[in-house]
Amino acid sequence: MPSAQSAESPRNAAVCRDAVLAPLFWAAFRARTREQCEWIYPTGPAAVCVRGTDPIRILIIGDGAAAGCGVLIHDLGIAGFLARHVAEHLGRGAIVTVSAQPAASARSTLDCLASVDLEGYDAIVLMLATTDAFCLTGRRSWQRSMTGLVEALTSARCASVCVTSTASMNLTRSISPVARALTGRHARMLDGETERICSRLGVPMITLTAVNDLTSRTYAMWGHRIGTHICRAIRR
Repeated sequence: MPSAQSAESPRNAAVCRDAVLAPLFWAAFRARTREQCEWIYPTGPAAVCVRGTDPIRILIIGDGAAAGCGVLIHDLGIAGFLARHVAEHLGRGAIVTVSAQPAASARSTLDCLASVDLEGYDAIVLMLATTDAFCLTGRRSWQRSMTGLVEALTSARCASVCVTSTASMNLTRSISPVARALTGRHARMLDGETERICSRLGVPMITLTAVNDLTSRTYAMWGHRIGTHICRAIRR
């Protein structure tokens, strides 16, 4: 029967490898985010409004997917589809505000959270992990930042706070197979930690279906899934 020490050896080796590679992956990620020709994001006001009485107010915080990577306007991103789903199913108006940065990490989001007004929202959605998966963020750093974020968001006392899983590691087709395998494995590790944090703090975690491209079709699917949860929470 393998000893506990032998079982820990592969994990320790992976941690050491990630610690060595993390600065290289971060530099590569930052370089790619500066190549504007490869990245499309919405322009204009970071909010989508659906007219109706007593509008539901939702805040989306996060990284690239939350910011609407792949579409030109927020109406075609997660904010637009989430607003329309909630408005239709609750028979009310909806205002979805986006507070996201393409290269945001859990740590940078926590550092900036003090400048975000969390009051007055009916629901808050936290969409992170993609940047941290690409950059091989350490387990302890992720635990500290995500715990701080979830605790801060739940203190806002809105009807619904939820956290999503990593957007998708299928989007890394442009990087090498080795880097793709590493980021995919790291994303699964981060999702596992997020699930444990959410379970401990009593916050639901919503798993996003893996996709190959961030398109309006993707955002429609995710908006439906997140919106269904928000509608249930608000009806309670």
